[in-house]
Amino acid sequence: MVRTAGVSDEALRDAATVCALFSMIVRLADSLGWDVPDWEAFRQRAPAMLEGGYAPQALGKR
Repeated sequence: MVRTAGVSDEALRDAATVCALFSMIVRLADSLGWDVPDWEAFRQRAPAMLEGGYAPQALGKR
């Protein structure tokens, strides 16, 4: 049915990969007790994230 809607095999694989990775990240976060930072923490990190992305060395500069 999905293929009749015009969804390619590649798109289906991509969707399954995103779903699997999201599920793994959620389980890791729950297992390790990771929390979502509050809004102010996001605002403080924003300049470093815009400058260097998620690279740990970019975050350590701020």
